[in-house]
Amino acid sequence: MIKFKIDNRTLQLLNAQVNLTETFSHVLRTSPRRECLAFRLKVERGTTESTFVVELGSERHTLTLQNDKKMHLKLADFIEEIANGPFDASNTSDLVPRPHASRVYARFEVEDKQRVFELVRTGGVLSLDMGFDLPLHVALHRTQTRTGVTAILCIGTKSPRTRCFTVYGNDVEIYGKVSESINHLAAAATPAAHAA
Repeated sequence: MIKFKIDNRTLQLLNAQVNLTETFSHVLRTSPRRECLAFRLKVERGTTESTFVVELGSERHTLTLQNDKKMHLKLADFIEEIANGPFDASNTSDLVPRPHASRVYARFEVEDKQRVFELVRTGGVLSLDMGFDLPLHVALHRTQTRTGVTAILCIGTKSPRTRCFTVYGNDVEIYGKVSESINHLAAAATPAAHAA
């Protein structure tokens, strides 16, 4: 089944457009074949709530939301549901992507922190699931001459974001620097539409 998705650029535009009273044109695309589906969005901004009218072909759908920071994410979920139809729980071939409004990026769980601390003590490679489409890879090499590690952190494939550094000290100090760098890299990799 073809799934239309709102890309990060459109999410950034929606983030700004939900604060205006205007009509906008957008395009949804599918990921493998890049098929397009155009729609118009009419925004009527109020003091406490905003009304959105999505025109997709001959269909018109209306949504009213309370004004808050995640309003553009809820609107994106609404638009994707219109384009793709409602989710059928009985059809197992439908892969359920997490709704935009409920996505949490850069989450560094307690279990992952423990795994990173063990990695600091022994060295090696680790992949962390921090809520992104791709894992954050951590590679640590223990140095022989002094107590320390050389760390390489990476997320992404096409144009990956990376960090490479060497840090010396005891295991707790090294863990603190590696954790701080993981948090900075995760913050940099968080899509701007969600970081707002």
